[in-house]
Parts: sequence; C-alpha cells; structure tokens
Amino acid sequence: MYKYYNPHPKGLSTDDCVKRAIITVTGRDYATVQRELNNYKKVTGAKAFNSVKNLRYVEDALGASKITLDGTLTADEFCKKHPRGRFILDMDGHWSACVDGCIYDTWDCGKEKVNFAYEVTTEPYTAPDLKKQVFKYCCTSEKISDGKARIRIYDGNGVFVERKIPAELTKGYVLCLQHSNYRYINLDGGKENEG
Repeated sequence: MYKYYNPHPKGLSTDDCVKRAIITVTGRDYATVQRELNNYKKVTGAKAFNSVKNLRYVEDALGASKITLDGTLTADEFCKKHPRGRFILDMDGHWSACVDGCIYDTWDCGKEKVNFAYEVTTEPYTAPDLKKQVFKYCCTSEKISDGKARIRIYDGNGVFVERKIPAELTKGYVLCLQHSNYRYINLDGGKENEG
C-alpha cells in the first residue's frame, strides 16, 4: 500500500528523501531532523547531511537496527512481510518510510528493490497526519458532461490553467499531479472534499 506524504513545511518537492523518511518513522518535525542531521556532520566529518558517512545518524542517534537484505525484495514486498513496525527503506539513490505495511512518500516507490532497512523502535511515535500537509499548489477536477471533465491546475497565486479531458482519464491526471505535490480537491457534487 502507498500513501502520498510530504512533511516539508513549505510543501516543496525537493531532494530530501532522507529527512522525509526519518520524520515519517519518528514523528519528529522537519526543523529538528534537519538540525540534527546537520549537527551530526560535525561528528562524522561528512560534507552533506545525506552522505553515506552521515547516515550512521539513524543507528547512532535514533538507535535503529539495521536489517540486511539480499536486494531482491521490492518495497511493496518488504511492506507485506512487515505489516507492523516502522522502517526506513534504502533503495538505490532513495530512502522511503514503511509504517505498518504502508509506504509513505512523495512517489510510489513500491516496485524499487530494497538494499537494506532500518527498524526504528526507540522513539515515542505519532503517526503521519496526512491532513496537515502543506501543499504549494492545488488542482481541482469537475465533471462537466457524461464524457468530459475539467481539470484546473493552480500555481499558488490563484492563477490556473484549465484542461478539458475525457472523464475516464481524470484519475490518472490527478494521480500524476498529486505525485508532483499538488493538493487535490474534487468539486463534483457541489461540495469540496479532498480526493
């Protein structure tokens, strides 16, 4: 299972997968994790917070246990084998979070192979609050006829681009926009609700 989750305080989509994974499995806030990773560079001598040397932070500071894998399991398969617990998954060039068998990330990396995982058990934990995410951009969809739908993509300043598309393609368009950090509002039925 996959759920979109971006804990960046400004809703930005950046190369911060290490921070996102740590935040998701610990319940810590973005600024705390950022500060701790940057301070940890002084201990490791690393040049970047997400360098291999600096990632020892997960074991040293969070007390996480490393799970060695053979690199054949996908993230989806790992989640199915671990329906309970909090894990950081290491994939080639990416970290993601698995909490109680669900991937929380800004994109669905379920098909990617997992090199190893960290299990985090020592932290008091608060589950990700998906409703408190900050979205920089927004998109809406509305059915305008039996076969047509209208998608509006807003830029954060109230300006939008409108596309009329076949109604059956709406779900795919919306999914692509959500993966690009757009908040989705379904306008069908005369009431706003998050899709």
